[in-house]
Amino acid sequence: MWVEIICGFFFYRLFRRFFYGSHDALDLETSGFNAIFSVANRLEKLYGGKVYVGLHIPDADTGSRQNIDIVLVTKGEAAVISVKNLAGFVSVNEDGSWTCDGGRTVCHHDPVSEAKEQASVLESYIEQRGVSVPEGYFS
Repeated sequence: MWVEIICGFFFYRLFRRFFYGSHDALDLETSGFNAIFSVANRLEKLYGGKVYVGLHIPDADTGSRQNIDIVLVTKGEAAVISVKNLAGFVSVNEDGSWTCDGGRTVCHHDPVSEAKEQASVLESYIEQRGVSVPEGYFS
């Protein structure tokens, strides 16, 4: 039985390496779900902080919830990161919006201003909970 398990594991790894190349190729999936976790994993490795994915923060101004893709928390700062899974040519318009030409033309709102707004909502949410945040901690 152990021989079958070891041989099966060996053939599985050989099959995977033959069809997918190195193991790093499997980390770069193209679906939106896997893309956001792949980005979060790389951010944790690069910056050594803690990454929170898929937060739903109540927004007092609109009365709804803000969806935040990624929040990277380190000792020096907390960064709100918006992940876009786009394909094709991306151009930035004068108003800051993005236009993606990949088969069909799709226009996206300004992701930089969107992330800044999400950072301010997250900062106010944390301050409402009684946590003092240094000035300029969120970006």
